Amino acid sequence: MRKQNVYLKNTSKKLASLFLVTAVGITSLQPALASRKSQAQDAKQAAENNLNSVNNNINNIANKQQELQKEINALDAELVDLLVNMDILSDELADKELEIKQANKDLEAAKKEEKDQYERMKKRIRSMYERGDGSLLEALLGATSMSDFLNRVNYYNAVYDYDRDQLEVYKETKQQVIDLKSQLLTEQSEMEEMQENYKLQETELKNMVANKEATMDNFDSQLSQAKVLAAAYKETIQQQNQIIRDEEEKERIAREAAERAAREAAEAAEQAAREAAERAAREAQARADAAAQAAQQAAQQQQAAQQPSSGSSSPSTGSTPSGNSSGASSAPAVSPSGATGSDVISYATQFIGNPYVWGGTSLTNGADCSGFVMSVYAHFGYSLPHSSAAQAGCGRGVSYSEAQPGDIICYSGHVALYMGGGRIVGAQSSRTGITTQNATYRTIIAVRRIIN
Repeated sequence: MRKQNVYLKNTSKKLASLFLVTAVGITSLQPALASRKSQAQDAKQAAENNLNSVNNNINNIANKQQELQKEINALDAELVDLLVNMDILSDELADKELEIKQANKDLEAAKKEEKDQYERMKKRIRSMYERGDGSLLEALLGATSMSDFLNRVNYYNAVYDYDRDQLEVYKETKQQVIDLKSQLLTEQSEMEEMQENYKLQETELKNMVANKEATMDNFDSQLSQAKVLAAAYKETIQQQNQIIRDEEEKERIAREAAERAAREAAEAAEQAAREAAERAAREAQARADAAAQAAQQAAQQQQAAQQPSSGSSSPSTGSTPSGNSSGASSAPAVSPSGATGSDVISYATQFIGNPYVWGGTSLTNGADCSGFVMSVYAHFGYSLPHSSAAQAGCGRGVSYSEAQPGDIICYSGHVALYMGGGRIVGAQSSRTGITTQNATYRTIIAVRRIIN
């Protein structure tokens, strides 16, 4: 029995040593796996933070590009509109040159006719005087009747009056042609200046487009760099995810190995305990059998020695072996009213003589054509766009024959306010500033009425 207890005690020590070795192996493996996994998780978190920052930067750059592209598109549209207006103005300048050439021809014809008429008149007067007063008197006295006399007197007076009237007519015609030529030259000068303004605007718009396109190229470069950086961070995240997956797989394998080792150790311990118990039981049984056999033999010898005497019975003894077993298990794991067109014109004409400034809206310090119209109407509470093309779509359209004071007269790339009587007031050019002139000096493309 003592040997059995000693054996069981030694077996328990062996099983404890086995559990200890298994636990030490698992414990020493886990920190190494956890350290590399933790490093990968930290690197992944840092890469994700950097990727979020880069993605925000990419979104900001993309938003700026969209806004910039809208500005470029608007400038392109404005440039196209300006080029169209330049072509129209060029055609109108060509027509104006033809009108000036025709005026020069008409002026030369008027001068020639005046000269010819003057020469004819001088010739008749010279002829009358060369013949002398007697000839004139003779012609008058040669009348056959008073009616004939009066007719002859009236004839000479009519000839004189005709010559004088014709001379005055041609002088007046020549002066009208001179005035027309002067007006045409003034209009041509203003249109040429407007053409220069258009060219300056074209240069400025092209420069603005070039600058914005350069900014767009810079954004493209920044976006390309950000995308490269984002791709690198994504690659880092994928690499760290793979490391984490590998380490988790190693942890799973190590955990399963530890659990398997623990199960095997428990099974081995249980098997060893069971075998030890069985062996101890067999040994105890063998010892009991040997003791019983020895007792039986001793009884037989004693019975043989007492054979002649009366019999007696001998007691028999028996023993019942006892045993125990142990087992182990492991746990698993507006709009105001009341204003009239005449009110608008009365207010607008106060600023005649003030300067023209391209892009300006000040009625005193300078405005361009659409800025002048916009600011005048703003005084009466109307909100108009600062664009001649846009103002050509405001209000409602009327024909020029129906135009009233205050209506907007629209030309290609230019606007002004109708005063009435065929005149307009507006910011014409940097040479003339805010002034008045004939409404039909250029081709009218639209008449817009703002005040009903």
